[in-house]
Amino acid sequence: MIVVDLTSDDLTWFEASIAGAELPARMSMLHQDADRGVRSVLVDFPDGWRRDAVGTQPAAEEMLPLSGSLSISGVTASPGQLLVIEPRALRAATSTTDGTRAVVFFTGAGGGWMDGEELVTGEKSLHDLGEGLVRGPRPGFAGLLEWRDEVRGATFFADAEVVWVQAQQYAFVPAGQRVPDVAGAAVVRILL
Repeated sequence: MIVVDLTSDDLTWFEASIAGAELPARMSMLHQDADRGVRSVLVDFPDGWRRDAVGTQPAAEEMLPLSGSLSISGVTASPGQLLVIEPRALRAATSTTDGTRAVVFFTGAGGGWMDGEELVTGEKSLHDLGEGLVRGPRPGFAGLLEWRDEVRGATFFADAEVVWVQAQQYAFVPAGQRVPDVAGAAVVRILL
Protein backbone atom coordinates (compact mmCIF):
# COMPACT_ATOMS: atom_id res chain seq x y z
CA MET A 1 0.00 0.00 0.00
CA ILE A 2 1.37 3.40 -0.99
CA VAL A 3 0.90 6.64 0.93
CA VAL A 4 0.76 9.54 -1.54
CA ASP A 5 2.17 12.96 -0.65
CA LEU A 6 -0.51 15.34 -1.95
CA THR A 7 1.86 18.32 -1.87
CA SER A 8 4.32 16.72 -4.29
CA ASP A 9 4.86 17.92 -7.84
CA ASP A 10 6.52 14.55 -8.58
CA LEU A 11 3.17 12.79 -8.99
CA THR A 12 2.02 11.56 -12.39
CA TRP A 13 0.14 14.58 -13.73
CA PHE A 14 -2.02 15.03 -16.80
CA GLU A 15 -3.69 18.15 -18.13
CA ALA A 16 -7.47 18.09 -18.42
CA SER A 17 -9.96 20.50 -19.89
CA ILE A 18 -12.93 21.11 -17.64
CA ALA A 19 -16.19 21.77 -19.47
CA GLY A 20 -16.91 25.48 -19.75
CA ALA A 21 -13.46 26.63 -18.52
CA GLU A 22 -10.85 28.31 -20.72
CA LEU A 23 -7.81 27.09 -18.76
CA PRO A 24 -7.10 23.37 -18.24
CA ALA A 25 -6.22 22.03 -14.80
CA ARG A 26 -3.50 19.58 -13.79
CA MET A 27 -4.79 16.33 -12.36
CA SER A 28 -3.29 13.25 -10.76
CA MET A 29 -5.42 10.10 -10.54
CA LEU A 30 -5.37 8.75 -7.00
CA HIS A 31 -7.85 5.88 -7.45
CA GLN A 32 -10.22 4.65 -10.13
CA ASP A 33 -12.72 1.79 -10.08
CA ALA A 34 -14.90 1.55 -13.18
CA ASP A 35 -17.05 -1.24 -11.69
CA ARG A 36 -18.07 0.97 -8.78
CA GLY A 37 -18.18 4.10 -10.93
CA VAL A 38 -15.77 6.00 -8.69
CA ARG A 39 -12.57 7.91 -9.13
CA SER A 40 -10.53 10.15 -6.89
CA VAL A 41 -8.41 12.90 -8.36
CA LEU A 42 -5.96 15.45 -7.01
CA VAL A 43 -6.69 18.66 -8.92
CA ASP A 44 -4.15 21.48 -9.13
CA PHE A 45 -5.91 24.56 -10.52
CA PRO A 46 -3.84 27.16 -12.38
CA ASP A 47 -3.84 30.68 -10.99
CA GLY A 48 -6.75 32.64 -12.40
CA TRP A 49 -8.85 29.53 -13.16
CA ARG A 50 -12.56 30.10 -13.63
CA ARG A 51 -15.58 28.66 -15.41
CA ASP A 52 -18.13 31.19 -16.58
CA ALA A 53 -20.43 28.54 -18.10
CA VAL A 54 -23.68 27.71 -16.31
CA GLY A 55 -24.84 24.12 -16.32
CA THR A 56 -24.94 20.70 -14.69
CA GLN A 57 -23.23 17.34 -14.90
CA PRO A 58 -24.39 13.86 -13.88
CA ALA A 59 -21.53 12.91 -11.53
CA ALA A 60 -21.60 13.57 -7.80
CA GLU A 61 -18.53 15.28 -6.36
CA GLU A 62 -17.11 15.68 -2.88
CA MET A 63 -14.39 18.34 -2.90
CA LEU A 64 -11.79 18.60 -0.17
CA PRO A 65 -9.63 21.73 -0.66
CA LEU A 66 -6.04 21.32 0.56
CA SER A 67 -4.99 24.89 -0.27
CA GLY A 68 -6.62 27.98 -1.74
CA SER A 69 -10.40 28.00 -2.17
CA LEU A 70 -13.03 26.96 -4.69
CA SER A 71 -16.34 28.76 -5.29
CA ILE A 72 -19.34 27.30 -7.11
CA SER A 73 -22.67 29.13 -7.38
CA GLY A 74 -21.95 31.32 -4.38
CA VAL A 75 -20.67 28.50 -2.14
CA THR A 76 -16.97 28.75 -1.25
CA ALA A 77 -14.95 25.86 0.18
CA SER A 78 -11.56 26.35 1.82
CA PRO A 79 -9.19 24.02 3.69
CA GLY A 80 -11.02 22.53 6.66
CA GLN A 81 -14.25 22.18 4.70
CA LEU A 82 -15.94 19.65 2.41
CA LEU A 83 -18.12 20.73 -0.51
CA VAL A 84 -20.69 18.08 -1.47
CA ILE A 85 -22.25 18.47 -4.91
CA GLU A 86 -25.14 16.20 -5.86
CA PRO A 87 -25.64 15.02 -9.44
CA ARG A 88 -27.17 17.76 -11.60
CA ALA A 89 -26.60 20.53 -9.04
CA LEU A 90 -26.31 23.96 -10.65
CA ARG A 91 -22.75 25.04 -11.39
CA ALA A 92 -22.33 28.73 -12.08
CA ALA A 93 -19.79 31.46 -11.25
CA THR A 94 -17.10 28.84 -10.61
CA SER A 95 -13.62 30.06 -9.70
CA THR A 96 -10.58 29.39 -7.56
CA THR A 97 -8.13 31.54 -5.67
CA ASP A 98 -4.45 31.31 -6.61
CA GLY A 99 -2.73 28.16 -5.36
CA THR A 100 -5.86 26.00 -5.12
CA ARG A 101 -5.32 22.24 -4.87
CA ALA A 102 -8.11 19.81 -3.92
CA VAL A 103 -8.89 16.13 -3.64
CA VAL A 104 -12.13 15.40 -5.51
CA PHE A 105 -14.10 12.19 -4.96
CA PHE A 106 -16.31 11.49 -8.00
CA THR A 107 -19.23 9.07 -8.20
CA GLY A 108 -20.63 8.43 -11.67
CA ALA A 109 -19.39 8.68 -15.23
CA GLY A 110 -17.17 11.55 -16.30
CA GLY A 111 -18.36 14.12 -18.79
CA GLY A 112 -22.00 14.79 -19.52
CA TRP A 113 -21.87 18.56 -18.99
CA MET A 114 -25.11 20.24 -20.10
CA ASP A 115 -25.31 24.02 -20.52
CA GLY A 116 -28.20 25.82 -18.84
CA GLU A 117 -30.44 25.30 -15.84
CA GLU A 118 -33.04 22.95 -17.35
CA LEU A 119 -31.68 19.78 -15.73
CA VAL A 120 -31.03 21.14 -12.23
CA THR A 121 -32.20 18.59 -9.65
CA GLY A 122 -29.32 18.40 -7.16
CA GLU A 123 -28.10 20.61 -4.34
CA LYS A 124 -24.76 21.74 -2.90
CA SER A 125 -23.82 21.66 0.76
CA LEU A 126 -20.76 22.87 2.66
CA HIS A 127 -19.54 21.07 5.78
CA ASP A 128 -16.82 21.90 8.28
CA LEU A 129 -14.41 19.04 8.87
CA GLY A 130 -14.53 17.64 12.38
CA GLU A 131 -16.36 15.43 14.79
CA GLY A 132 -19.81 14.48 13.57
CA LEU A 133 -19.09 14.81 9.85
CA VAL A 134 -20.74 11.78 8.26
CA ARG A 135 -22.24 11.42 4.81
CA GLY A 136 -24.09 8.13 4.95
CA PRO A 137 -25.11 6.04 1.94
CA ARG A 138 -27.40 7.98 -0.37
CA PRO A 139 -28.44 7.94 -4.01
CA GLY A 140 -25.82 9.24 -6.41
CA PHE A 141 -22.88 8.73 -4.02
CA ALA A 142 -20.60 5.75 -3.51
CA GLY A 143 -20.47 4.29 -0.02
CA LEU A 144 -20.13 6.66 2.88
CA LEU A 145 -17.77 9.40 3.98
CA GLU A 146 -16.78 10.32 7.52
CA TRP A 147 -14.33 12.24 9.67
CA ARG A 148 -12.01 10.32 11.98
CA ASP A 149 -9.85 12.01 14.63
CA GLU A 150 -7.37 9.13 14.35
CA VAL A 151 -7.34 6.33 11.82
CA ARG A 152 -3.86 4.76 11.79
CA GLY A 153 -3.93 1.02 12.31
CA ALA A 154 -7.69 0.75 11.72
CA THR A 155 -9.20 -1.84 9.39
CA PHE A 156 -12.38 -1.42 7.35
CA PHE A 157 -14.96 -3.97 6.20
CA ALA A 158 -14.76 -2.57 2.64
CA ASP A 159 -12.16 -0.80 0.50
CA ALA A 160 -11.52 2.72 1.78
CA GLU A 161 -9.77 5.92 0.77
CA VAL A 162 -8.10 8.00 3.46
CA VAL A 163 -7.06 11.65 3.22
CA TRP A 164 -5.05 12.94 6.17
CA VAL A 165 -5.93 16.61 6.17
CA GLN A 166 -3.04 18.14 8.12
CA ALA A 167 -0.38 15.78 6.76
CA GLN A 168 -1.82 16.11 3.22
CA GLN A 169 -1.40 12.41 2.56
CA TYR A 170 -3.64 9.91 0.75
CA ALA A 171 -3.93 6.12 0.76
CA PHE A 172 -6.22 3.55 -0.82
CA VAL A 173 -6.73 0.84 1.81
CA PRO A 174 -8.13 -2.53 0.64
CA ALA A 175 -10.77 -4.17 2.83
CA GLY A 176 -9.29 -5.88 5.87
CA GLN A 177 -5.85 -4.25 5.59
CA ARG A 178 -4.50 -1.93 8.26
CA VAL A 179 -4.42 1.80 7.62
CA PRO A 180 -0.82 3.07 7.32
CA ASP A 181 0.87 4.68 10.31
CA VAL A 182 0.16 8.32 9.50
CA ALA A 183 -0.78 10.47 12.49
CA GLY A 184 -3.67 12.87 12.56
CA ALA A 185 -7.28 13.33 11.60
CA ALA A 186 -8.57 12.11 8.27
CA VAL A 187 -11.50 12.07 5.90
CA VAL A 188 -12.40 8.46 5.07
CA ARG A 189 -14.50 7.36 2.09
CA ILE A 190 -15.63 3.74 2.49
CA LEU A 191 -16.53 2.21 -0.87
CA LEU A 192 -19.52 -0.09 -0.37
